[in-house]
Amino acid sequence: MMWIRCFRVVQRRPGGADVIEQTPVDCLSCGEPFTLSVDTSGGRDQTYIEDCPVCCRPMEVHVRCREGDVISVETAAA
Repeated sequence: MMWIRCFRVVQRRPGGADVIEQTPVDCLSCGEPFTLSVDTSGGRDQTYIEDCPVCCRPMEVHVRCREGDVISVETAAA
């Protein structure tokens, strides 16, 4: 299993935080970049399967976040 890490810290916005954050990743199968929509209200550690929108191959996504902030995203071939 190969892991690719993508770290991005998003600063809180004045007046409140957005719940959905857009996070760029690259597909492990075809290499194409795309954007994940991360629901930061879903818990601090989230793991789920996401299909690449280009080649449709599945990947496991592990997200660490706090509400309004994506701390890190790791992807692996599923």
